[in-house]
Amino acid sequence: MLFGLLSCSSLKADYAVANPIGRVARIFNPKLVKMEDRVAFLNRQLISLAVHKEHSLKFGIGCRGAQLDPSDPLPSMTVDLGKEYPIESLFLVPLHADAGDGIFPKHFKIEFSVSPDFSDSRVLYNSGHSYFPDTGGKPVKFSGQGAVARYVRITVSKGQIRGKSEVFGLAELVVISGGFPVSFGCRVSSVGALRVKDLWYPEALTDGRMPLGIWQGGNLTNDSGSIEEFEAHSPEETIAWSIDFEEARKLDLLILYPLVIHSTLEASIMPEKIEVQVLAEGESEFRTISTWEYPFKGLSHHVPLIRDLGGVKASAIRIIGLEASVVGIKSIFGLSEIQVWSDQQNISNGMQVERDFSGNVADVGYLTDSFASQWQIIPVGAWLNQLHDRWRAESEIEALRPMHTQMAAESELNATWGSAMMLGLTFLIPVFIVERRRLISRNQIDQLRKRIASDLHDDIGSNLGSISLIARTARKDLVRLHGPEEVGADLGEVESIARESSLAMRDIVWLLERKQDSIGDLVHRMRETATRLLREVDYSIECDSEKAAAKLSLDAKRHLFLFYKEAVHNIIKHSGATSVSIRLW
Repeated sequence: MLFGLLSCSSLKADYAVANPIGRVARIFNPKLVKMEDRVAFLNRQLISLAVHKEHSLKFGIGCRGAQLDPSDPLPSMTVDLGKEYPIESLFLVPLHADAGDGIFPKHFKIEFSVSPDFSDSRVLYNSGHSYFPDTGGKPVKFSGQGAVARYVRITVSKGQIRGKSEVFGLAELVVISGGFPVSFGCRVSSVGALRVKDLWYPEALTDGRMPLGIWQGGNLTNDSGSIEEFEAHSPEETIAWSIDFEEARKLDLLILYPLVIHSTLEASIMPEKIEVQVLAEGESEFRTISTWEYPFKGLSHHVPLIRDLGGVKASAIRIIGLEASVVGIKSIFGLSEIQVWSDQQNISNGMQVERDFSGNVADVGYLTDSFASQWQIIPVGAWLNQLHDRWRAESEIEALRPMHTQMAAESELNATWGSAMMLGLTFLIPVFIVERRRLISRNQIDQLRKRIASDLHDDIGSNLGSISLIARTARKDLVRLHGPEEVGADLGEVESIARESSLAMRDIVWLLERKQDSIGDLVHRMRETATRLLREVDYSIECDSEKAAAKLSLDAKRHLFLFYKEAVHNIIKHSGATSVSIRLW
């Protein structure tokens, strides 16, 4: 989020009007004011969108292809989704700059089909003879338009010249259906693929490993104690994490999120050798169904690890870390989140995890709380959409910057001549005095509102945060000491009430803020509220408005926001909905 804050601050400084001539220029040039309002609105959007942060992958980099001989067929990659899905969207993720900058396909076609021979194919996109524009390393989105398909194929007719051949490369092909990446772990067939062991291969298109990092955004947890990090003192030491589902469930995907150690320059750790075991239906003992070993030891893990469980029916799963990550002179076992997916649902969400490290057994809940290294995990589809929206907003801001500079200079020049002619008119002096007094009075009111908001945030917010932290610590101690469950439940309720009160107090502080009184600000706050409250269900929020910069009265702003928030609360508490669609106009 730091990038978004810095971008917003710098652009505010760029467009700040610091002199009377600038104010006069904007009075007589509504186009300039509209442009500045648009830039301010885009910057406010950037703050709530996921941040584009690239990491260089050391293995499973992606897929490369080429037409080595003119007589060869055009290179293509075909993904078998396993069954038919209504396609919501498709994303092509470019390679990291270190791995293949500039080899995104120039000419290509994307097709959907329900049959493997593509006899009934539907063309989703065809670049024709036009070069596809530079992606800037950002994910490229194509709308699936609800087409039903099992097979997805990308055929490249022109790549980038490398030596005597035209080469292309992609890090990931992500197919989204119902907000879920149905392409993860799917089989890939290819024509013209260039294979390099552990580095380049077609299956890397669907392994979920993207140079964009972990799909995170939204809220930051205050629980600094939720860190699963243990130092191994001998190579024989192992660690095991187990989840009991209490009944047999179909297990499709296992996703393990690395632990980011902020004190060591953003190093990320995960066991470098992992064994996955399940207690399958009808069996009395755990059996191994998957093993994985990091090909390049000692390097950071910046992306989640996704393992296909093949739909096995099991009542429990166990993840065993056989080798620790090496950080400096230490060997450390660590994870930040475990997710087990069944039929596009994370069935491990909120469940207790039994951790066994060298005989030290404990039940922990923070490995299934939807937070990875303090930041909230968001659905892959929403994460990629936010990255795409950030790219569009940043591109628009960059396009508006030179236009604004020229328009502002012309307007201020005209305002200078006009002001020079009007300065001789004596009626400006009393007008100036009246206006100055009005601004002083308004500034005093604004300062009072800021002091009230600051007092609420600093005093009450600090107290609520302390109550929540104490309740959480006490509840963990009760669990560790096997204390009374009733007390633990009461402490959990205290923690929940304190957290909800803190969030409600933040909403009150926002309502007092005069600088966020536009329709665009209200919509932005509504998006943040939906992200916070509807994180357990699939949701979409759309806004159709051509007056984002229009101001709202404090009363209207308050009533609209509280009405909206109450409606969302009622959906969560009473509806039992699995999908929510919100439209604002």
